Amino acid sequence: MKKLLYLLAIFVFTSCSATNEEKQIIILSTNDMHAKIDNYAKVAAYVDKVRSENKNVLLLSGGDMFSGNPVVDKYADKGYPMIDIMNKIGYDYGALGNHEFDYGQDFLAKRIEQAKFPLLCANMKVSEQALIKQPEPYALFSLDGIKVCILSTVQVENSNGKLIPSTHPDRVKDIDFFQPVETALEYKYLRKKCDLFISLSHDGIDEDVILAQKMPELDIIIGGHSHTRVDGMIVNDVLVSQTECYLKYVGKTTITLKGKKIIDKKFELIDVSTLQDENEEVKALINKYYEDSPLKEIIGEAGSDFTGKENLGGLMADAVTAVHNIDIAFQNSGGIRIGKIEQGNISLAKVYELDPFDNQIILFEMNYDEVYSLIKNSYRKGNKSADLMTSGISYVIKVKNNEVADIEIRDIKTGNLLDKNKIHKVGMNSYISSSYVFDHKDAGKSLNITSAETLEEYIRQQKKVNPKAGRTRIEEIK
Repeated sequence: MKKLLYLLAIFVFTSCSATNEEKQIIILSTNDMHAKIDNYAKVAAYVDKVRSENKNVLLLSGGDMFSGNPVVDKYADKGYPMIDIMNKIGYDYGALGNHEFDYGQDFLAKRIEQAKFPLLCANMKVSEQALIKQPEPYALFSLDGIKVCILSTVQVENSNGKLIPSTHPDRVKDIDFFQPVETALEYKYLRKKCDLFISLSHDGIDEDVILAQKMPELDIIIGGHSHTRVDGMIVNDVLVSQTECYLKYVGKTTITLKGKKIIDKKFELIDVSTLQDENEEVKALINKYYEDSPLKEIIGEAGSDFTGKENLGGLMADAVTAVHNIDIAFQNSGGIRIGKIEQGNISLAKVYELDPFDNQIILFEMNYDEVYSLIKNSYRKGNKSADLMTSGISYVIKVKNNEVADIEIRDIKTGNLLDKNKIHKVGMNSYISSSYVFDHKDAGKSLNITSAETLEEYIRQQKKVNPKAGRTRIEEIK
């Protein structure tokens, strides 16, 4: 009997010791990589090192894998190199970002199939007509005896009365989207099913803060979308982080548990530029994709630096008016994806870095009032800015109490006010035509050429291009 009690005591003691054992889970994360594969050899080596030192490591993507590097975006099978490299490094889970839809559903379906890691999204519902399958809203799994749950959501905005991510509306046909925070709150019950509850969010830092305030059931939020550097901040006892963008940083979140209770959580931002080691296999793969790319061709010259959205947007709009022989062109600021074209040679790659979206040029016949309505509705109250860059016209938005009081529109060639009695040929990319609210009797027609192809043709024709003075201005009036 004594021996039996002794053995029972030993069993209880060892069971309690095991229950109270401290464990660590390391979560490595990147977000908004936008196909910038150059740093992945360093990232891969760092991931290898962390995995060699820790047995419980997760590697997560916060979304926006695509749109930003023509080596990836203009590959024959769009996006393939990015997923190939991410597979080699061994990502475990990823969020679907808004730019995952930029290539269209057919290519996204291929990339989802190619990925050896699940892409999650809770706030979307795919119809039977859609070309992609319904993603799982969350992942629930065990890691070294610790139950982990990863819930993911994607950013949405109102586009002509429908909630969609920030992408071309045609790319998300037959898919319904819902508010991410409201959707996440429906999954509070998962707290009871896991020891570590993670939000893998592609909603932006403002939404992440709101989510943390409303959902203390979460332990950590690993964010994306807003390209924000968040070194790890505590909101309502939820650890919120984000690694800016373009693989400049890797996030390292360390979760310490005693038994199954979290006793510590901390975040560290790893600056990739300070890393020395490279994974040779991944480096060779990156080099191969660059060597295979035809985008190194020099197509023209910049006479001086094009800096900022006014210069770059003006160049893009000028290409539309010149190549297609039309009166007026508009370029939205969100479609300008780099900050500068430096003086000197312009490569084909630079054009597609500037404009990676495959948006068609749409031609409208518009009267003065319709042009006025487009400019008026593009005014951004939040930062008091003109969103549309132009060619053929300049404009001044006169604002009173942050509302548009009047707009002065002038013909660039004559300097005179725009003719109110003329029908103008107006070109814009298909994102503007389908996402912006404006009056137009003409339904518009596609010119069956993208804005990037138009810019490429323009630079080839001109051979040398120079920046023009800004054509948009906001004027506060009393």
